[in-house]
Amino acid sequence: MLLVSPGTTAGWRKVDTQLAALLRDLGLSVAVATSEFRIARHLRRTVALTDLVEAAAMRRATTRALRRHRPRAIVYSSTQATMLQPRARLAHAGVRFDALTTENRPGRSNALQHLLERRALRRVAVLLPSGLDPARRVPERLLHELKVVGLPIPIRPVSDAQPREPIVVTYAGNPDKKGLDRIARAWQSAPPAGRRLVVTGIDAERGRGFLRARGVSEPDGIEWAGRLDPERHQALLASAEAFVSASRYEDYGLAQLEALAAGTPLVTTESDGPYEALPLARSLEPALVAGNATPETLAIALRAALQMPAPARYAYAERARELLAPHSEQELQRRVEEEVLPLLLD
Repeated sequence: MLLVSPGTTAGWRKVDTQLAALLRDLGLSVAVATSEFRIARHLRRTVALTDLVEAAAMRRATTRALRRHRPRAIVYSSTQATMLQPRARLAHAGVRFDALTTENRPGRSNALQHLLERRALRRVAVLLPSGLDPARRVPERLLHELKVVGLPIPIRPVSDAQPREPIVVTYAGNPDKKGLDRIARAWQSAPPAGRRLVVTGIDAERGRGFLRARGVSEPDGIEWAGRLDPERHQALLASAEAFVSASRYEDYGLAQLEALAAGTPLVTTESDGPYEALPLARSLEPALVAGNATPETLAIALRAALQMPAPARYAYAERARELLAPHSEQELQRRVEEEVLPLLLD
């Protein structure tokens, strides 16, 4: 099996590492094709240009991998990775994705990606949208026309919670998409006394520059943690009093699900997109889901999380782990072994 993995984000790299390990556990040999996108880093002027440059980079990486390997099947871990691939590379292929470009890159300016994506998806053997319910991520017409298998991203529950520290955590790898300016304004409007806002996924210089560009002054009590390895990030989540999210668009919500797995209350806006963690957050405690992204509304939800009494926190954590049970390694393995591999290796 050849896994074509752009790996441009920490979440992406983690998911692809898990999938490669699972395929090996099932007895397959796995090769990985990826690219550092050195050119793409300098050409990221628009979303359309970024997608096309990354598609070209992944075609080149796949070509290089196929000179060394002869896989029976290929799994692409993004739709962008398929856009410029030759037809022959798609016939025995699956493509995994969080959201289609028609959803997270709407508008006429992105029409070329929509066309290339649509053409590629109709040629692959199986679509592999992230999550438990493919209908949330795949249009109904494609559900009827193509083979589709939803693949959950496995989340490991943290059973023994650490003592909580006076911190609130947020992830801002893409500060605009993740709504860092919204969170900073909410923190300024009602900063929780004696607590720190720990921002992961972005360094201090880039984070401050983003806030300045949005006309937001750096709030008191903010701490720039930068990029963390998965173990350190999970430990930070398990020690926090709350995790706050205000994404403008949320493809999946991996960091939010990991916070729930650690028993950490999730404060979130009702972000656009197939946000996997949102229905769980509503079910657990509606008061922590802000009805809009205004600083005042988000601050109210954050205060509600920080004021939760100990028994309520314990019940929240226990219920969160129950709701996350289907998002397991066992369920992912079952779907890959029973539903995906027969389609790819037949």
